[in-house]
Amino acid sequence: MNGTTRVEQAYRGIQQQILDGRLEPGAVISEAELARKLRMSRTPVGEAIRQLAQEGLLVQVPRFGTMVRRIDRRDLVELYEMRQALESFAAARAAERIAPDALARLQVLSDEMARVADDARGAGLDALDADRLHRFLAADYAFHMQILEAAGNRQIMQAVQGGRTISRIFRMRRQRHDRAIVDGAHRHHERILQALRKHDAEAARVRMAGHIADSLKETLADFDRPDAVAPAATIDDLPREVAAALDRLERGTAAESKA
Repeated sequence: MNGTTRVEQAYRGIQQQILDGRLEPGAVISEAELARKLRMSRTPVGEAIRQLAQEGLLVQVPRFGTMVRRIDRRDLVELYEMRQALESFAAARAAERIAPDALARLQVLSDEMARVADDARGAGLDALDADRLHRFLAADYAFHMQILEAAGNRQIMQAVQGGRTISRIFRMRRQRHDRAIVDGAHRHHERILQALRKHDAEAARVRMAGHIADSLKETLADFDRPDAVAPAATIDDLPREVAAALDRLERGTAAESKA
């Protein structure tokens, strides 16, 4: 994790504890206890907690303190509706101005999703295991964030990033990803990428809106199945290209938020 700040390490450490269930929904966050477990001072841990609260993953509750947010069905619907409105606009905007190097990065991320599906198919898996689920969601997240960056609207990028952090945690902890879902997401990404290459703003807008609408249907279908639990996952060991894309995008967003 060369070049990673203590705040980033704390942020990822707390995120991991939420992801693997050590911090359950509704759990009260102790800054001192987290600092002890993460083996760092309270200053970076406190800053990481504030960032996660701004993104909506943690919530301030009067007389209780800071708690891990409970995500209900309405939360998911509202998050995806926000994403559909903002990301479809951003896709149209990106189509008008996207640069060749950004298109190349999008292709790398789309190809990684295809590799995940192929790996699962080769292993005889009907659904993604923990490692492949993490690779898929990381590539999916980076793909969408790259389009938001290309759109050039900092406010939209920051708003969507917070919502995607919440839904990404939910999907890694609970949502089962059959190969059909992975293949479908990859097809959506390729169609969006095709529209971006052609600088077709309307096609990019419509295809992004359709992609997010389908993602919402899949997410709600799993939410409504009480027995649906995704395999435990970690947030480490991504393919080099995907890790580099995420690092570049997250650092860029952090820098913009401080500007």
